[in-house]
Amino acid sequence: MFNKKCRLILVSLALVLLTVFPTACNMVRVNPEVDNKTVVAKVSGKEILKEEFNKMFNIFKTQYEQQFGTEVWDQEVEGRKFGDVAREKLLDMLIDEKLQMAEAAKLGIVITDDEVNAEIENARKYFDNEEKFNEFLKGQGVDLEYFKESVKKELTINKLVDKLTENITVTDEESKNYYDTHQDVFMSVKASHILLDTKEEAEKMLTRVKAGENFAELAKQYSKDPSAKENSGDLDYFRHGDMVEPFEKAAFALKPGEISEIVQTDFGFHIIKVEDSKLDKFEDVKEMLKGNLLYEKKSSEYEKLLEEMRKNAEIEKFTKNLK
Repeated sequence: MFNKKCRLILVSLALVLLTVFPTACNMVRVNPEVDNKTVVAKVSGKEILKEEFNKMFNIFKTQYEQQFGTEVWDQEVEGRKFGDVAREKLLDMLIDEKLQMAEAAKLGIVITDDEVNAEIENARKYFDNEEKFNEFLKGQGVDLEYFKESVKKELTINKLVDKLTENITVTDEESKNYYDTHQDVFMSVKASHILLDTKEEAEKMLTRVKAGENFAELAKQYSKDPSAKENSGDLDYFRHGDMVEPFEKAAFALKPGEISEIVQTDFGFHIIKVEDSKLDKFEDVKEMLKGNLLYEKKSSEYEKLLEEMRKNAEIEKFTKNLK
């Protein structure tokens, strides 16, 4: 209930292809076929057409509106409408895709149909049957062929990343140095809490807790957390980043056996009791840590290489054509 959402879902934007322009006498609809052929960008002389941009943009729309509502596009971001910012960001993504696909072709990177089909089959496994899989695709605004093409591009870019960063490594010394200088990352605490709706309720409860009443029993009987009836308020072990910030800050400041003052979050008013804390041993996390550091190191290096691709390409953007 208190875990942070790791990510926001980016969603699909339904563009109206029939735009309307005022004339001296009437309103004239633009021909959608002509509009589709409008150039929105050029990458080293190769055109990106409105039609291709619209296909990508439409994939984002449905989910985004389901998450944030249709009014999200008119909200302001740094003095601009979010819809305008989103369109320009998506165009940048499309340009980067073109740059990377061109680089992959130059290096002779090829993705086979078997590789694509294997990924498609992996995706199908998340659905009970073919019909539900197709319904999902339809709900995202794509058909199977477009999905396959997207998978092929993703696999191609993944191979490109691997190829261009294959010589990057992480040593045991680097891993140990990170472990020694980021001990908080490897610390976890085991805590219980009692959640109440008002500060007044929490104050009364804190008095009872400090008077020595059984914390678990009070949590089971009075906590507003639905899971408390089953776990008596026990949240088990958690790390930095797992809980909302005020809760996490209070919990990690306590020693085992200590009880917090009242902690307010968006969920209500908490009283926290820390039962235990522990630090992962380096040997237990060494391989995982090396993997994470390698990923970060490769990502950082690849971003530099991608920036070089941008600098070496002649890129023209016609953002006025995105609407």
